[in-house]
Amino acid sequence: MALSDGPAAPAIELRAFEPAGARQAASDVFAFHDPCVLGTRASVYVRADGQGAAYAAACAVRREIDRLDRVFNWRDARSELSVLNSAARRVASDDLFVVVSAAERWRELSAGAYSGRLGRLLELWRTAQAPPDAFETARLAREIADAPVRLDHESRLVIRPEIVRFDLDGLAKGYIVDRALAAAMAEPGVFAAMVDIGGDIRCAGAGPEKGRWRVNLPDPLMPFDNASALGSFALADAAIATSGCGPRDRRVGTQMVSATLDPRTGWPVAYRRSASAIAASAMDADALATTILVSKTDEARALIARTPGMAARVARPAGADWFGADQAGGLFRWIDFEAPQKTQASPQPDYKSGWEDGWIAKLTFNAPPKDMRRDIAFRSPYVAIWVSDPDGKPVRTLLLIGTIKEWQENNHVWWRLNRGRTTELLGGRSMSTRGSGVYKVYWDGVDDAGRAVTPGRYVLHVETSRERGGHTHRTIEGDFSRAREFALELPVEAESGGLELSFEKF
Repeated sequence: MALSDGPAAPAIELRAFEPAGARQAASDVFAFHDPCVLGTRASVYVRADGQGAAYAAACAVRREIDRLDRVFNWRDARSELSVLNSAARRVASDDLFVVVSAAERWRELSAGAYSGRLGRLLELWRTAQAPPDAFETARLAREIADAPVRLDHESRLVIRPEIVRFDLDGLAKGYIVDRALAAAMAEPGVFAAMVDIGGDIRCAGAGPEKGRWRVNLPDPLMPFDNASALGSFALADAAIATSGCGPRDRRVGTQMVSATLDPRTGWPVAYRRSASAIAASAMDADALATTILVSKTDEARALIARTPGMAARVARPAGADWFGADQAGGLFRWIDFEAPQKTQASPQPDYKSGWEDGWIAKLTFNAPPKDMRRDIAFRSPYVAIWVSDPDGKPVRTLLLIGTIKEWQENNHVWWRLNRGRTTELLGGRSMSTRGSGVYKVYWDGVDDAGRAVTPGRYVLHVETSRERGGHTHRTIEGDFSRAREFALELPVEAESGGLELSFEKF
């Protein structure tokens, strides 16, 4: 997980979907989305007596996030965490002391598999142009682990040896989610809420589905918005977090490496490995996911046995393991898991029958930014992203942003080409609009029926339409006839956004 890259961003207007959000969910569920929160995007879902109460809850969430970003953002030299990392001893605020204490507690509980002390090692890897010496990283990891950090719980005094630089990303975002949810629930007229910040999710109160909140589990090894769901959880007063593949991964030398380090070796964990954890709080789910990610199977099982009320799932390209849960369902009294139903409209990725093994087309769509000074009524567009052959025959609908059929009809090029299948595609490919932001999708060389396509030239389409008028349709053509890397771009425009396309081995 990552906190924002600078000082806290100014609060922006949060809007309930109107009327789309109210029609998508139960009549008393209001959805709010913000594309710029802690370096990622956030969603807040509120059940309340009315839109006014729900809006007040969303604003309370944003205020709490901004407040805590000023505490934990190590990238901001003015944050409290940065000040702590420049002092040998300092009295911490309640918030900072809680998270530092939790990090030290998880370090002991995990026998060193989790650590919030890794700032120096993480900086070494962030700036590396080639993999550092493994002996040197292991030596530095041992020195950090053996350093005598002291915490006085009565005075909140933290004594920090110079070798230790706290990096609390593995816990802080979860803590912020917990506090943001508490802020929402404290608003008058609010009786249930769910907060999602970059995939760290916590919910409380009676959700809209038989008293629970439905949370899809996308394939954590495929960090794309159109990745197939591996199942869903129905949560009540619980949290889920995932650690592994993501936007913080980096290329060091010639290979991609995970942003998560094993505190015992100072070396990145195995790439294309991911862990999802479920716990009563987002902070504990965050810590458990990170710990399980770096642990061996027997270590993970032993840890789960020592932490009742928690469960985890580790995903690898070859399969997945569950810890502390029954994969078939009934995880605990407050969690249900449903395996996905495979449908023709949602084929599972099959690289071997698409492009050459492991090759995919990656697309990054930048939605047009909202300029409230220019247009107070500006709404995020409905978007259709699809693939056709050079003659315009549709091959694969990759993503539909916006779920209301009547509004998606305004993307008349896509609608006309897919007449007769639009309802099926909307059900399997659409997602809610969430304000201006970035959407990442992929194409694995199969058509809408899951059949491999013939290598060759294909056209990527991006069509946008607005709630109150305005329509654009732009295309970009790529040569997928052989396995070779390339990158193309449609520049960002005020009305239609922009698109980046690359073909590479994943």
